[in-house]
Amino acid sequence: MTAATPTVEETTAGLSATDRRNLRAARIRGLILLLLALWAVTLAVGSFEIPANFRFWVVQQGGDAVTLSVNVGVLWLATAVVTAAVGVLQLIRGATFAWRAFLLLLVPFWIFTTIAGLLDGTPATLTNLFAGTLNLAAPIALGAFAGVLSERSGMLNIAIEGKMLMGACTASIVASVTMLAVGEVDPTIGVLAGVLAAALTGALVSVLLAWLGIRWKVDQIIAGIVINIGALGITNFLFLRILSKQTQFNTPPTVETIRIPVLSEIPVLGPILFAGSPYLYLALAVMVAFAYMLFRTRWGLRLRASGEKPSAAGTVGIDVLKIRYRAMFIAGLMAGVAGSSLSLASAGSFQMGMSAGKGFIALAAVIFGAWNPIYAFGAAMVFAFADGSQALLSALGVDVPPQLLNSIPYIVTIIVVAGVVGRVRGPAAAGQPYDQG
Repeated sequence: MTAATPTVEETTAGLSATDRRNLRAARIRGLILLLLALWAVTLAVGSFEIPANFRFWVVQQGGDAVTLSVNVGVLWLATAVVTAAVGVLQLIRGATFAWRAFLLLLVPFWIFTTIAGLLDGTPATLTNLFAGTLNLAAPIALGAFAGVLSERSGMLNIAIEGKMLMGACTASIVASVTMLAVGEVDPTIGVLAGVLAAALTGALVSVLLAWLGIRWKVDQIIAGIVINIGALGITNFLFLRILSKQTQFNTPPTVETIRIPVLSEIPVLGPILFAGSPYLYLALAVMVAFAYMLFRTRWGLRLRASGEKPSAAGTVGIDVLKIRYRAMFIAGLMAGVAGSSLSLASAGSFQMGMSAGKGFIALAAVIFGAWNPIYAFGAAMVFAFADGSQALLSALGVDVPPQLLNSIPYIVTIIVVAGVVGRVRGPAAAGQPYDQG
């Protein structure tokens, strides 16, 4: 080593403890990515003889299709190159590298290539996988937006799961009762009534959590867990005692997909991007609106100040408690609407425990997305892609235990969150009680 070459100690000598920790974490991430790239190369070596045939519907399902034929070895090499490139960029740029945005690219890349290997030459239609991913991401994203908004204001929102479950149950009951009252005039009336009822239910549960945490200073994690357990008990009771016996109260009208004129006719991309559930378009609109409001408006500045330095915000006249109550109310609306999609768009009825951990996956998307609506939507896409992948593999009869396939979304969640927890700083005052004075 020459005298002009700085040592690691000299390079980090002028950095604070936090900066050194972030730099060390960046180097670890870069090395892990390079090791993964090397592993992908070893997987490619024995995979060049395995074909990968993927089909895409041109305009609509069951119509004309185009086929993409490659081989698994090439896909693994491409995965290795992209992973290595991101790893090198991470090592060069250090802690300033926007690794989350690239990770949102890498995770689907790895899942897609793994699917090709597991299919072992079996043709697969991917239009439904990609379109299904977008639709599956909608409720997770709406739940994640609820978490982003509430935690940015300083309130931990562990109860997203319970709000989604209550919203799903309420939506099914109210939509079914509405249709019984008005008849088969227009199913849209029942759907709108169900969604509105679900949103209000989620908002009321959210206000209850805010009241416990703000007024009585109950530990917000404990309060959220209690609400989740209570929601599970209430909905199970309603299903067993009423809905399973009086099925007319659990047969809501279903939410149909919306085909956007002209755009849905675009070959290949049209059926994927422009023929989705209304919940998908709502999630995209909310993402854009929340991203703008949080980071470009006075309201957003006050909200973030309430979650970072509430005492300082209070000294300049900001009503921190009012902001937190309002944020929790809006977050409850979002979580309730997310829950309504489970019973009105996915299953067509309410079933016990049908949220199936999606509220907790939404919390993981909040953390992975660094409390940013755009990144949180990307994280929801990753988790939804994993969920859609296991459904595709199950439908094609891949020789993998079904228990393992069903656990894929949760395994991806654990891997992603385990890689960022401790390296992502959330709102400083989240979960801490505040005295307005």
